[in-house]
Amino acid sequence: MSSINWKEIFCQLKDFIKMSVKKYTLFVLRLSPHQNLLQGIVMYTFLGWIALSLPFMKTQSVGWLDNLFTAASAASTTGLTSVNFADSYSFLGKLVVLFMIQVGGLGYMTMSSFLYLSTSRRLRPHQKEVLTAEFSLPQTLDLHDFLRAAMIFTAVVESVGAVLLFNYFMHHDFGIFQAAWYSIFHSVSAFCTAGFSLWSDSLTGFYDSKTVNIIIMGLSLAGSMGFIVVTDIFNWVTRRAKEISYTTKIIVLATTVLLAFGSLIVFITNPEMNLLESVFQCTAAMTTSGFNTVSISSMSSCSLLILAMLMSIGGAPSGTGGGIKCTAVTSVFAILYSQLMGYKHISFLGRRIPLRRIYLATSTFIFYAILLFICLFWLSFTEEGKPFLNLVFEAAAALGTAGMTMDFTPQLSAWGKGIIIIAMIIGRVGVITFGLALLDIGDDDDDAPEPTRKADLAI
Repeated sequence: MSSINWKEIFCQLKDFIKMSVKKYTLFVLRLSPHQNLLQGIVMYTFLGWIALSLPFMKTQSVGWLDNLFTAASAASTTGLTSVNFADSYSFLGKLVVLFMIQVGGLGYMTMSSFLYLSTSRRLRPHQKEVLTAEFSLPQTLDLHDFLRAAMIFTAVVESVGAVLLFNYFMHHDFGIFQAAWYSIFHSVSAFCTAGFSLWSDSLTGFYDSKTVNIIIMGLSLAGSMGFIVVTDIFNWVTRRAKEISYTTKIIVLATTVLLAFGSLIVFITNPEMNLLESVFQCTAAMTTSGFNTVSISSMSSCSLLILAMLMSIGGAPSGTGGGIKCTAVTSVFAILYSQLMGYKHISFLGRRIPLRRIYLATSTFIFYAILLFICLFWLSFTEEGKPFLNLVFEAAAALGTAGMTMDFTPQLSAWGKGIIIIAMIIGRVGVITFGLALLDIGDDDDDAPEPTRKADLAI
């Protein structure tokens, strides 16, 4: 009996991996920027699924579809789970999910491009095209400055959040290791608006803790409002820019108004909830972080409708949140307002919005509504007989990558889970990016004639 030549097997395996990587690289380079983003999140989800399917990643039996569901939810920073995440996965499994959340929140192209910039002064043309497709930036922001600001801001905010949570947990009967692990995990999960929690009931155990509520809300808002805001404010403070951009003003205004409106309605329609709980749930919905300090299924139908609306609107462009984006919704309302007022041009806050941005905003709004309808239609078909409001809320949470649930996700059929997985992936790449990836069409940068006083607005 001949002995096994392990050296030869190793060499063959090495050659196979090299050839596979080369073919994959050539395949990626042939894709359009939007197709590249779509295949990236799909491949990232697939690798996460393989990792979570390993026996030592789980503490109990979890089916392949549920592992795929968890991987897609982490990669898309949604937070919906078809199993009890806190009890089903081991420490290593949760560590894999944490890594997926971090990369998913920032975007794999953001992290890889930043690492590339660490050893090189310039990005490759292919990297620039994909990043431009991934992030909608106003013309006043430089891509290199944006990447550096995004990475530094993420590290600083997540570190501060983890330290503050660690200080709280250490004063509430947590051990050092447990306090550190819980602090880091929830800080990253909140900033990346993922909504994953190491407690099976999310944050309901901290419903009366002002400290935890404020820290989580602050982290979620910091991530959701986006890197445009922090880069813009930094440039203004350091006098690289003369004024804060129009995009930042819209993001701050829209976020403030929507949160105030939503919190007031939820507070009024739920007598058993205090103001802090109402503000927290609306913040979790609009930032698409998906945490909850109260039982979502116990809230009034009116409140659930408001939360579904906020989840669909979502955060700001180039942030970690999902949804249509508050700037796109603002542009659509600007169209309505301008028409009602009889204006010849679309304007908001005294500025005319460029036609190209108007087209993008309306396209995003309409396509999002179409995809939400399609998702809800198929859920109604596969989940026949189940409460319609639950299906509406589930569809809005998945496509908006919000992760907020009425404890309904585990009840979905295999087909229903598949629909939600697809919706989460589409929500992460963005509906317009998804459409362009399917049609293989690039952006047209030719702008129509615009008025002299214009405002560049990211959508």
